[in-house]
Amino acid sequence: MWERITVSQYIIQFLESKRIQWIPGVPGGTILPLYESLAASSIKHVLARHEQGAGFIAQGIARSKGEVSVVFVSSGPGVANLITAVADAYRDSVPMLVFSGQVPTPLKGTDAFQELDTERIVSSLVKKAYSIKDPNLIPVVLQEAYQIASEGKKGPVWIDLPKDIQTKTIPWKENQSFETNYFLSGLNHDKKTIILGETTSLNLFQSQWKQCFADAKFPLLYLGGGAKKESRRFREIVKQYQIPAVTTLMGLGIFEKNDPMNLGMMGMHGTIAANEALGVCDLLIAIGVRFDDRAIGNKDSFCPNAKIVHIDIDANEIGKIKKPDLSLKKDISEVISYLFPIPIEESLLNPQNTGDKGYLQQIEIWKQIPEIHPAKELITSFASLIPNKDHFVITDVGQHQMWVAQYYPFLNPNHWITSGGQGTMGFGLPTSIGVSLANQNSPVYCFTGDGSIMMNLQELATLKEFNLNVKIILMNNQHLGLVKQQQDLFYGNVYSGSKIHFLPNFQSVCGAFEIPYMNWEKDQNDSDLRSLLGEPGPGFVEINIPSDWGVYPFVPGCKSNQEYILDLVKC
Repeated sequence: MWERITVSQYIIQFLESKRIQWIPGVPGGTILPLYESLAASSIKHVLARHEQGAGFIAQGIARSKGEVSVVFVSSGPGVANLITAVADAYRDSVPMLVFSGQVPTPLKGTDAFQELDTERIVSSLVKKAYSIKDPNLIPVVLQEAYQIASEGKKGPVWIDLPKDIQTKTIPWKENQSFETNYFLSGLNHDKKTIILGETTSLNLFQSQWKQCFADAKFPLLYLGGGAKKESRRFREIVKQYQIPAVTTLMGLGIFEKNDPMNLGMMGMHGTIAANEALGVCDLLIAIGVRFDDRAIGNKDSFCPNAKIVHIDIDANEIGKIKKPDLSLKKDISEVISYLFPIPIEESLLNPQNTGDKGYLQQIEIWKQIPEIHPAKELITSFASLIPNKDHFVITDVGQHQMWVAQYYPFLNPNHWITSGGQGTMGFGLPTSIGVSLANQNSPVYCFTGDGSIMMNLQELATLKEFNLNVKIILMNNQHLGLVKQQQDLFYGNVYSGSKIHFLPNFQSVCGAFEIPYMNWEKDQNDSDLRSLLGEPGPGFVEINIPSDWGVYPFVPGCKSNQEYILDLVKC
């Protein structure tokens, strides 16, 4: 028997069918019909203290579960405040559905109270943006939006809902299926898609790939976030094939830190071994990567001696920055067994890469160059005191982020979460809340800096409200550290804008939010730290560090990865 329900009721029923458990958001007048329907559902709401915080909480849920998350905001300033978190999600391929309220249809275009042209503003920051004009299109819009967000190269999709549309009724039948096999005409394609890369068929690719690999004297894997889901396979591959590997910031954890084939993170703050290997390899096998500037440095001098094979789920990334010799648009899970069969096929091997591998000896020489930095001792010491190894590590953006990336012994690539492409300060605390909501049996450790923590400090209230097991580790040097470091190196020590002249007393701040606090010094009060980390619920650890600690190695902008600065004196 057909009946009629409101658009807002239909949306909530749809989200329940997708097993959405949490929706962060901040309500306002234009989205109240949707909130009224949410209140009658099984989905729990998270009232963030700022819309940017709500967006990052949604990111934490999506990044940690690998599933689509949802966020609600109202029109005007709600939309504007959310944009930073959505832009961050788009750059790092995080699947989200964004629902924003909008002024009623008759008022659109009149500069009504809290009106913004949301679709136009956000269209370049999402995979797709919808502005709903016909309530009867909601069923297909929802299904299409969910599919676009979750398939291929994942990312956010935005649905803007005028207030009057939310209250319109549409047909509904009890036990109705939400799965549809049809799409809005012409709208199931990303209007921004321009295929830049030429890709081959799988059969042709296989034959050319085997020849490339068999001819290589120094093959090198270059893995990014798109390769994380096959980390177990890649760990076995580098062991069986004896192929060294470098990873991007987003690919950390694919290999265990002490794996002899793991050369570590490449790029601006990459390891010496990783960056030197990129300069001499003769075959670069790039999988799930964007060839972004922070990873490859000067694109013209990147891997000057190498044939490049690029495999990515998104054809737009192939050839966008570095033209490959061989490419394939595929999900790595579909082709990994063709690339690296185990046991190894003879057709992949030539005598020159079956015997003694001279490049492995060179790698060992690079690895012997000492990493002398007090941050290494600090990070590894802290990690050794964490009582539960099945935990998530989140960072904000800054020097602390790079030190954690360089030195933390990650065990699981899916438990390492950071802002990569956008590098958004303020990311850490709210994202940690989302991770903890979605993974309540796993402790969450959020490393942050004194600049980053202040950008979404208000979310301490949200953290306390849900009493989540999130421990915040503040590395406080009273500066915007990466800015200061560049001013040290390139701007004559003129610290314009990088010195933070006033910071709150964080012990008092934590007291106001009723969150346990301690100040930790390495090797001084380790037992107290163990105790705090072992307690359920939120906690805050402040670590005071000198402002002259830098992040090294450091590849200056527009330089090749081999032109790194190794400033051991300043460290």
